[in-house]
Amino acid sequence: TSCAVNTFSIAGSGSCTGCAAGSTSAAGATVCDVCAAGSAVVAGSCTQCVAGTYSLAGSTECTQCAANSYSASAGASTCTSCPGGLTSAAGSDSSDDCEVCSAGNAVISGSCTQCDAGTYSVAGSTECTSCAVNTFSIAGSGSCTGCAAGSTSAAGATVCDVL
Repeated sequence: TSCAVNTFSIAGSGSCTGCAAGSTSAAGATVCDVCAAGSAVVAGSCTQCVAGTYSLAGSTECTQCAANSYSASAGASTCTSCPGGLTSAAGSDSSDDCEVCSAGNAVISGSCTQCDAGTYSVAGSTECTSCAVNTFSIAGSGSCTGCAAGSTSAAGATVCDVL
């Protein structure tokens, strides 16, 4: 029995069986081939994943790289993490997509997050720092502001109190 594309026949069986998900075959095949890592079954054949996506061997689809990672070339089996302090959107396809968080923001839980009032950060920070005694800040600050003469504040303050 000569089987169609994406089916196979064990010698002498006389019937054809469909290939499992993530695998393909040519017409007349006796086995199905698993798509390699970096490719997936698209329209009945193994097709290389585009940059910004990846796949494991035997995948039925390419998966978008998660936020804070990228795949720069087609056919990727993994995504590369952005260096510490840098973030990128999901599906990034270049290391150039990894960007520094601006002052007043920090990489928190994998994305640029505005610092709360009473804290600050410089560009590229991975955490917000509490303001020192006798200083304060509003949300999203790149630095703390000193209290005016005749006023004071505790560490992490959002305002200064008049003495």
